[in-house]
Amino acid sequence: MRWSKLKQMAEGLLCESLKGRVHYQAIVHRKSHDQTSSFRMTFDGKEIGWASDIPYALELTRRSGDLRDERELNPFPWHLHWREWEQSEDYKAYHCAYEDTETAMIADEVFPAWAVRELLFDYVHMPFEEAIVHEHPFVRAISLLDKRFGKRRLAEIDSEQESGLYKKFALIRKQADLQA
Repeated sequence: MRWSKLKQMAEGLLCESLKGRVHYQAIVHRKSHDQTSSFRMTFDGKEIGWASDIPYALELTRRSGDLRDERELNPFPWHLHWREWEQSEDYKAYHCAYEDTETAMIADEVFPAWAVRELLFDYVHMPFEEAIVHEHPFVRAISLLDKRFGKRRLAEIDSEQESGLYKKFALIRKQADLQA
């Protein structure tokens, strides 16, 4: 789906008090060798959410290297053929450290732009009841800005148990509803 259509659909789901105030922006870095991208969410012109592929990749590499060092994994055996390496226990341990790092980064709300765009696509196509209990913090957070998230439900939520992004979006929604 083209970005312009996805943006239109996502912004069409915003509640009345946030329409025209919250914007989703995707920036593709065309001069980079693999056309990495960035994603921004703004509220009244101020950035409230951000994701970028390059900083994400750098942080993932740094954190997974730290985790491999912490777990005292063997260094990469450059002398082995890739098929031998792929069947070794070291290979499985490397992948486990990488996956654990990705999980930790999602919990710390560090996302790549490509994943956020995929999540936004999924969000506009999923039933709302699934979105508010989704496993990914970004999807749960943007569901707070949705017109289907009623004022009574908003009053009942306890954002203290949630992530920083969820708290921030809950506060934005509550303040916008009060001003409306």
